[in-house]
Amino acid sequence: MCGRILGYMMLEAPTSVGCDNVQKEIALCETDEALRNLAQLYAAYFLRLSKKAKGHTPGSSSHSSRPSFDDTKEAIMLLMEEAQKSNSVLKRLALERDNYRCVVTGAYDLAIFREQHDTNPTLEQPTAIRITQTAHIFPDSLNQNLVGSGDLLGKKAVYSAPAWAVVERFGLINVLTESLNGPSIHRVENVLTMSLDVRELFGTLQLWFEATDVPNTYKLCSTDDIIFTLFNPPIPRQVTLESTNSSIPLPNSDYLKIHGACAKVAHLSGATEYLKAILNEWEERPVLASDGGSADMLSFLLARVLVAGH
Repeated sequence: MCGRILGYMMLEAPTSVGCDNVQKEIALCETDEALRNLAQLYAAYFLRLSKKAKGHTPGSSSHSSRPSFDDTKEAIMLLMEEAQKSNSVLKRLALERDNYRCVVTGAYDLAIFREQHDTNPTLEQPTAIRITQTAHIFPDSLNQNLVGSGDLLGKKAVYSAPAWAVVERFGLINVLTESLNGPSIHRVENVLTMSLDVRELFGTLQLWFEATDVPNTYKLCSTDDIIFTLFNPPIPRQVTLESTNSSIPLPNSDYLKIHGACAKVAHLSGATEYLKAILNEWEERPVLASDGGSADMLSFLLARVLVAGH
C-alpha cells in the first residue's frame, strides 16, 4: 500500500512543484522503513481531510428567517470577518453567494423558502428543496486539537498538526499566508453550500471537483459512478460556480484542486480504509495487544511522531 500511496502522490500532485517535493522526500528515505513512515504520514493527512469534527455541525438550514444583507462592499467585508467567528454568519454569506441553493444539485434551501413563502404564499415552489449546510473544503477539524490535551501522545495533535505541512508540501498552500489557521478556516472561500447528502459525499472524499478550461466551471468526479444516477435531484457531471454578489468571493479553486487530488490518491491507493481501521483501533484500545496484534497501529503512531519533526 505504501508504494501505491507515494506513486499516486507524484501522479496526482496538483502542481509540478508538489510532485518534485514528493520525489525529494522519497529520495531522502534510505530504508524501506523510512519510505513506509513517509507514506503513512501522507496517508494520515488524507484521513484527516475526510474526518469530520465531532460535536460541531456547520451552520444548517435551521435559521428561521431569511438573511438580510446590506450589499455594500464595506458591509460584506465586515460580515466576512464576522463569519470566521460565527457559523451562522458564514452560512448566511455562503447562501447569499450561492443563490440559496446547493451548488451541486441546485436544490433550494428549505429555511429560505419557508421564509419567502410566509411573506408571499403564492410564490412558486422550486423544483427541489433541501436542508443545506456549509461544506468546508479544508475541514475545520484540521485546526482542532493541534496541541495535545493529556491523552495518549496527544492523539489528535499527532496527526492534526502535520496535516498542514502535507498541504504545503503537496499543494503549495501555506496555512498562515492563506489565512486558514485557527478560526480563519471558516472563511467563505473555503466553503460551499451543499445539501446534506452531497456534503456527506464531498466530506468523505467520495465526490470532488476538477477544473475545466472554462473559468469557475468544474467536472464532478466520484469514486462510484452510480451516484450520478441515484440522487434526486441528480448530481450533474459539470457545474459552474457563480456568486450573486461580486463582493463575496467564490470557493478557492486551488483549495478545490488539492481536495480533488487528495481524494484521488486516497481512493486509488486504498489508503483511507486502511488508516480508518488503524485509528479506530487506536481510539478504542487503551493498551497495546499482548499478542502483537497492534503492530500496525504502533508502527503507524511511531512513524507519525518521527516524521512530523522532519
